Amino acid sequence: IRLKMFLSRASRFGYVIAVPEASPIKTLADFRGKSIGVHLISAAASGVFTTQSALAAAGLSPNDYTFTPIGYEDVAASALASGKVAGAAFPFYELIPIMAGGMKLRIFRHPAFADVTNAGFVAAPSVLDGKRDAVKRFSRAIVKASLFIRLNPRASARLFLTAQGKPFSEADVQRRTAELTAWQDDLPAADPNSRRIGAVSASALQPYIQQLVDAGVVSKPIPATEVVTEDFITFANDFSHKAVEKRARSMRK
Repeated sequence: IRLKMFLSRASRFGYVIAVPEASPIKTLADFRGKSIGVHLISAAASGVFTTQSALAAAGLSPNDYTFTPIGYEDVAASALASGKVAGAAFPFYELIPIMAGGMKLRIFRHPAFADVTNAGFVAAPSVLDGKRDAVKRFSRAIVKASLFIRLNPRASARLFLTAQGKPFSEADVQRRTAELTAWQDDLPAADPNSRRIGAVSASALQPYIQQLVDAGVVSKPIPATEVVTEDFITFANDFSHKAVEKRARSMRK
């Protein structure tokens, strides 16, 4: 299946390692001898090979720590809170509800890939060519929404809940606002002054693709230019950022 990422949905690398804020683990090297929770154990599981890569940069080999499958959501949160595992290697967005729920976490980023975008919107090259105008306008809408969320997370939370079409309470608004606020630095408009919101750098992504090869996820290196494109970024950011800011500021928080 040939697809290309044309717009990011995050500004940073998706996979991180989290520990409770009170944990004695202060550096990646401190994971020596510790158990790390992952969704599941598999050589090709993203949480496994990205964590191995991050810890290798800190001088640790796979024999220096263990992986423990802890599942998802509440079960995983309980394993982390109870001390069943010393840390959890998850996509950052999956930690957001845990953080919004009141658990304070210390987040460790991959030393080499911390600012590499590896998640986004993708489509087949035939769609990018044949429906170019639609993809351009979709991209611009997402960039505008990303900027709006950055400027007014509370109003964004209310709009999101309204769009779901189900009754919601003030508590729902507060929780979603807390999630969006905790997520700010990883969302596409982390830098609201950028005119390249949503861009995916092929040169920055290439070393990550090599990691996929090293982990056995893919059989050979793929040129990053074959899986990402920046063709839609200029159009996506070609609007009045000031107008979006004015709209965001004007809405009730």
